Amino acid sequence: MSGLLKRHKLRLSKKDIENLTWFTYNESTGFLASAFSQFPLSLKRHCVQVGATAGLMANYAPESALPKEMSRDEYANAVRYGSLYHDIGAYLVYNQHGLYPDTGVRILREQLDETSLNPTVRRVILETVQYYGEQYNGQGYPDRLTGDKIPLHAGICAIANEIDNIISARYGFFIHAVGDAKKYINENKGTAFSPEAAGCFMDAHTGIAQLYSHWRKNPPFWKNRDINPLAVDKSIG
Repeated sequence: MSGLLKRHKLRLSKKDIENLTWFTYNESTGFLASAFSQFPLSLKRHCVQVGATAGLMANYAPESALPKEMSRDEYANAVRYGSLYHDIGAYLVYNQHGLYPDTGVRILREQLDETSLNPTVRRVILETVQYYGEQYNGQGYPDRLTGDKIPLHAGICAIANEIDNIISARYGFFIHAVGDAKKYINENKGTAFSPEAAGCFMDAHTGIAQLYSHWRKNPPFWKNRDINPLAVDKSIG
């Protein structure tokens, strides 16, 4: 497989890490990049790390889960992009539990309508943001979806988000190891987390550990707080 990275590769190359950390969609209005630039540094790091982790996991999605109109690279990039902006609604409607996925999707839909991205790519991006708060057992938000009603890409984002929350790398401190996140995901597989999404995490576990090892030494945005994550000619990290 060419593109984002090769599946089942035991170690990520420097180029793999760069590809996972760069984001390649550019909006003509520039609104999303502008909104992202207003995020606190800690939230920027969190979002970039969640996006990269989710993109890596999406490369291990079962073939049957991929939309027919999308290649695996397109799917992984769409999941990365949606996961990058998973918290945009939360930031704009701070502390209104259950409302911010809807706000994030509304903002993203308006912006994506201005792009040339095909409808399937847009759908994956929007569903990632809309449903990443859902739980497999129906105890999530905003719609209390259960089981397979939750898109795999949203389940992947949910796990990537939880991994970063556990490790707490967003603050520049690594208070837990990736192994602790692995234990938590396994313990909550089939309840909070989709077994299929948890399987993607297990397959990508070695690469995820490598990503966090890299970020320990090179936190995203450490050197330049104003890097535009949508600009392909700049490295994040």
